[in-house]
Amino acid sequence: MIKIFCKIDNINIPLVSVGTSPFIGAGQFGSKALEWSSKFLNNPNAILDILESSYAKGSRGIEVIPIGKIMQAAKIMRESYSDYVITGSTYPGSNPKIEALIENGAKIIFVHGMISDNKGRDMLALLDEISSNGIIPGIATHDPISTIKFCITISLKVRVFLIPFNSNGFLMGNVKELEDIVDNSKGYYFIGMKTLAAGQIKPELAFQYIANHNICAVTIGMVSKKQAEESTKIALEFLKKQN
Repeated sequence: MIKIFCKIDNINIPLVSVGTSPFIGAGQFGSKALEWSSKFLNNPNAILDILESSYAKGSRGIEVIPIGKIMQAAKIMRESYSDYVITGSTYPGSNPKIEALIENGAKIIFVHGMISDNKGRDMLALLDEISSNGIIPGIATHDPISTIKFCITISLKVRVFLIPFNSNGFLMGNVKELEDIVDNSKGYYFIGMKTLAAGQIKPELAFQYIANHNICAVTIGMVSKKQAEESTKIALEFLKKQN
């Protein structure tokens, strides 16, 4: 049977989770952003179509941002499948919505990159709140080199990073430097996002690259059943080799 989980602090974390950037219409999708947010953000059934298709090929989780109806769809999956895992990022507003993530059983909660990349007191306070609730704290970052270096240098009690990582170097900064950090930072876990570079990379090339580095799991944004099935299957074929 194909391996579908890795272990982070003795918790099963899916090798492949569905990423939610397309559902919220993230800016990197350009002209498609509004189309996709209109289709998915407040339509749990449309989100569920993607989650179910990805689950059928071995994905066992979703990395949520608590906005729109994304959490509603994630909750339905968790209640339907005993092995379904929710991870999530805080909402980057005045209310980070940590309570909603905890109520829905999130196994890891990442501080959103809009907060963590400022490297300030807000980040530290959120990490403390997450940890105090018995949840694995993580850092999501859009500025991975600077933010990871900062966390390691001050010995911050966080060992899980959600980072852009792809063969195009999209949003990675200095690619060689980030690769070196990822491959040589022992005792830390790195989960790749933006793995298809907003649809610019074929899945085979994308996940062959991922499998050559110290990336323990990935989140993949998907907008069709076919894409969900193909991307999940290909990602697992490569990731199982290194885990």
